[in-house]
Amino acid sequence: MRQKFIFMFLSLFLISSNASALDYYRVTDEPINIRSGPGKTFPVLAQAKKDAQVLVIKKQGDWANIFFLHSNGSQIEGWMHNTFLQQESESRQEDIAMKAESIGAHLKCLPNAKKNGVSSCMLDIDFTVMGPLSESAAEVRCESEVLLHLSNGEAQPIQEAGRIRTPLKQGVGAARMQLMVFPLTKVMVEKVTVVDYRCIAQEI
Repeated sequence: MRQKFIFMFLSLFLISSNASALDYYRVTDEPINIRSGPGKTFPVLAQAKKDAQVLVIKKQGDWANIFFLHSNGSQIEGWMHNTFLQQESESRQEDIAMKAESIGAHLKCLPNAKKNGVSSCMLDIDFTVMGPLSESAAEVRCESEVLLHLSNGEAQPIQEAGRIRTPLKQGVGAARMQLMVFPLTKVMVEKVTVVDYRCIAQEI
């Protein structure tokens, strides 16, 4: 029996009192370390090359919290020193296509009454959006696939999608979509795992 995700709500993600910092920047030197926190004592997650584009979410002192697409295809959230970043909003083209990037997903499940299986799960999908500077909002659709691991040894796939209007600031935005899954199978669900997720955006 095909299960259904129920769209619960979408809360604005990352755009807070530091929203004025949300913009695209260029890396001005190389190789520049991207760290797990705002300081040289934090572990290095990756390195960015000169002219790489990063999305700055907020700033803390001399450090910037960024999202970065590595050359190996991985998406990294971390911290970079402000010295090596140059704002490039003035160079963005007005005819740039609307684009959404899923940057992470987190699944949290609650146990059933007997605490030997799963009763329900919340799936958070975080994404960023980039579009024309003139756009103040975008419609974003996120698709996800999860797997129910049943007590009889079977695995049951589930596919579902949610759609949301996401505010933009200077053509850039970020949000979190929250989806709830209720395993309604007659067979007990021992655990739930995320298989894949993706987001796409279009102009409203």
